[in-house]
Amino acid sequence: MNRCPLCGSDPLTSVDSVKDHLVTGEVFEIVECPTCDSRHTFPQPPEEEIDRYYESENYEPHSDRGVSLYGLAYRSIRGIMIGKKRKWIERFTERKDGRLLDIGCGTGEFAASMRDSGWDVTCVDSSQKVRYEALTRFGLEALSPSQWLEASSEPFDCITFWHTLEHIHDPRRYLDTARNHLKEKGVLLIGLPNFTAHDAKVYGNHWAGYDAPRHLTHFSPSSMERFLSSCDLVMEGTVGLLYDAYYVSLLSARYRGDGSLGALWTGFISNRKARSERKRYSSLIYVARRKSID
Repeated sequence: MNRCPLCGSDPLTSVDSVKDHLVTGEVFEIVECPTCDSRHTFPQPPEEEIDRYYESENYEPHSDRGVSLYGLAYRSIRGIMIGKKRKWIERFTERKDGRLLDIGCGTGEFAASMRDSGWDVTCVDSSQKVRYEALTRFGLEALSPSQWLEASSEPFDCITFWHTLEHIHDPRRYLDTARNHLKEKGVLLIGLPNFTAHDAKVYGNHWAGYDAPRHLTHFSPSSMERFLSSCDLVMEGTVGLLYDAYYVSLLSARYRGDGSLGALWTGFISNRKARSERKRYSSLIYVARRKSID
């Protein structure tokens, strides 16, 4: 990786090395772009090989089974967040229904909830396994990325990327396509980990938000704003995700061999610091719209 995949700048600087704690135990570098402040996993597994890094029963976004503390925490938070996401969508679109596109739908809980609330929902996921589960559990016929990227579609009132963009090999193509599928007054909501958060600094190369090599691109608020602008999108604001600081800290503490109580304290302090510096939450939702043509 000689140039930044987002802005094309060079050289990239190695800032840390991180371990794949979930599947292989392999070690990857985290490299940083000096121009746009983005970070990237190096080397990045090719698209045709990336699936093997998701082959774990402990990968929570693809699992609804197991009774581990982390699995229970993940599913509890997901249940709470589905309702919050619906309220954010209604707030930013100023609509109670409409056309919604969910990129990276996973097993379909959020998409099914929005459909049951009256929205016309289209969903996309790269995993054939989870597309099948979304179909069998919720009757959702999720598209593969190639089907979505190559298809024409009526525009959407809202397009969501809930912790999805960091997994994508070509995020610019996805955002360009999303922008072209967005109504003139439509809204794009993108949830991402934030490596400038307090918990990321505490845990360093054990920070679960890196999740290498499943997370390919690592965004800071400044790099995300620049990237959105380069895709002819305007960042309208951010929303901090309070629960993520606790969940990510619990996972990070497990990777480092620390206790859960200390992790919960770190999550609390991370959120407390973010109250005065709003862009320092462990995860952020970026609210974006198409640039005006005026």
